Amino acid sequence: MWGLPAEACTVISQPGDVGLVLDTVREKARRASDTLLVYYAGHGLTDPHTDELYLALPHSDREREYTSLRYEYLRRAVLDVQASTQRTVLILDCCYSGRALIGAMNADAQIADQAVVEGTCLLTASAETRPALSPPGETYTAFTGELIAALNDGVPGAPDLLDMDTLYRHLHGNLASKSRPLPQQRNRNTGGLIAIARNRAAATKAAGPVGPVSRESEIETRLAEMEKRAEQAERRALEMLENARRLASAVAAKPDAVFAPFWFAVPVARPLMGEDGSLSPVAELAPGTWYLTVGQRGDALVAQAADGMRGFLLDATGIQRDDADSAAAAAKSGFEPFWFAVPVPRPLMSEDGSMKAVAELAPGTWYLAIERQGDALVAQTADRKRGLLLDTSGIQRG
Repeated sequence: MWGLPAEACTVISQPGDVGLVLDTVREKARRASDTLLVYYAGHGLTDPHTDELYLALPHSDREREYTSLRYEYLRRAVLDVQASTQRTVLILDCCYSGRALIGAMNADAQIADQAVVEGTCLLTASAETRPALSPPGETYTAFTGELIAALNDGVPGAPDLLDMDTLYRHLHGNLASKSRPLPQQRNRNTGGLIAIARNRAAATKAAGPVGPVSRESEIETRLAEMEKRAEQAERRALEMLENARRLASAVAAKPDAVFAPFWFAVPVARPLMGEDGSLSPVAELAPGTWYLTVGQRGDALVAQAADGMRGFLLDATGIQRDDADSAAAAAKSGFEPFWFAVPVPRPLMSEDGSMKAVAELAPGTWYLAIERQGDALVAQTADRKRGLLLDTSGIQRG
């Protein structure tokens, strides 16, 4: 796909030694003359004392952090020799990979101290407190699967060259629409403009004969792209300021003491902001999916997704509300709804007593318990199917 020679691509499969990884990365970084791309797919671990990110090796032990690769060491291996490389991309597909964003690589001063580089981009599969996802029955993880699909099929409407900003927005939108963990990205200097592949969707467009492009027209095209991105950046900055104002108001407001939960759907994708006041969204609410409000703080709704993640919905304009929902009725009856997951597949039986299954609950997915009938739970799926869970042994409560 990239047209790279085999010697330019190095795979370290199931490394048994931290030193092997770091020595290989350092060697390849020294030899790279244009762009260095480091990609890690595996398990992410966290240090219980420092909350640092560690990258697991085949024989890593959670109780012995020194058996895993400390991310800070990988960062140093890249930056120590970065002076010879104009562009650097690090991609981490592992749980808690967003912790790499809050480490030294996310500090302007430390990067500037290491080397003056044209661009650095760090792309992670999940936020710092979120696990990544390996969907049952799928060949790849959720993140890597979307990335491979984007490179294989291209991104419709995107330029001929896929840069990291375009790729990130595409991955973020597709994963959000599937209610999967959201990727995170941080750029330094012009890191977001680093192009790592040609856009196959652009390359397959029907087109007539194309003549030679002059250097002047190429510069004009690039200037137009830069102006467009500047306008987009200004718009995002204004949106961020408005979100910050609304978020500060919600954090300062007292919870509504009299509040009945209800289900709702958003008309367009909207961020779910963390209750700690951070400006980094904890999730993105997607159209066509029902979410549950569990409270209200000022003008903001406290919403909860099917995976149990909760936060502030700052903009509630145009939401579709389910006024006949069962969550409010359950709350009024004294039952407090809760999220749960099943340890093994279990049927959700019809409430009419016919012993007919209306759905099958799968491990790794969160469902909502809205009522109790004897020893059974009245459960509801994300697509609004409802029935009786007769066997509640071993369920994990959210």
